[in-house]
Order: sequence, then C-alpha cells, then structure tokens
Amino acid sequence: MVKKQDLLFLVIFGISIILLLSLNLYIEKEKQAAKDEELSTELTEEQNVQDTVRFYITSLKRQDIEKYNSVMVDDLKINTSSLYFTKIMTNVTDSKYVGDNLSAIHLLKNDRRVSIKVKYEITFKEDYNPEGIYNEGRNKCNVLIDLIKIDKRWAIKKVHNVQIV
Repeated sequence: MVKKQDLLFLVIFGISIILLLSLNLYIEKEKQAAKDEELSTELTEEQNVQDTVRFYITSLKRQDIEKYNSVMVDDLKINTSSLYFTKIMTNVTDSKYVGDNLSAIHLLKNDRRVSIKVKYEITFKEDYNPEGIYNEGRNKCNVLIDLIKIDKRWAIKKVHNVQIV
C-alpha cells in the first residue's frame, strides 16, 4: 500500500512539474511574441522616418513641390511662387543622401518626435550663386531635421543648423 502511495505521489509530482514547465514555456513564448511585435513596430516607424528624409532630399533634386509638401508640416509647405522654390529648388541640379546615419535612428513605439542629423549633397547650376550659406556647384551639408508624427505619418517640422562641410 505504501508503495502505491509513493508511486501515486511521484506521478502527481511529475505531472505537476511537466505542467509548470509547459506553462513557463508558454509564458516565455508570449513575452517573446510581444517583444517581436514591438520591435517590428519600431522598425516600421524608423523606416518611415528614413523615407520621409529621403523624400525630402529627392524632392529637391526633382524640384517636385508635391513630394516636398507631402513630407512637410503645413507651415513649411511651399508653392511655385515661394521664395524657397524660386531661389533654391529651381536652381538645384542634383541632390543626394550621403552617409549612413539614417540607419542609426532608434525610436520607441510611442515616440512622436525625433531630431536627426543628416548629411546630404546638393548641387546648384554652375552659373548660379545661391544666396546665404550655399556655394555655386556642389555643396556637402550637415543639417539637423526635426520630425513630428502627425496621425500615422512622419512630417518634417524644421530643417535647421545647416552647415557646409
């Protein structure tokens, strides 16, 4: 009789250990799935910020007001009679992103603002001498871009600290 009780106790103990281990494994899988979902969302947000900055630089190259306005907040949107368009954009022959700092953006799921330093190259027409800090021809620039999340998209709020290198 004692042997049957000991055996029953061992079976119950073994089953409870297996249940606890299974429950622990299930909890760890759920935690990992939640972490993966959060990282996926953060990666998507980071890619959206990168795309916004690339659209900005591409819009300069193509002199594309619609694309430019699509990545700007309402206060920074321009039209064909804007001073920025007539003095800067119409005289750009090339513009491209330089560097790898866009891949260093780290956003959290709930972030609504981000400031990033971007290096890009902008080239003006040879016979055009732009006003301000730009020079005739090719200019390599470091610029600080502030972005804000509006609804589900990122928009450039401010482009500042432009430095020619």
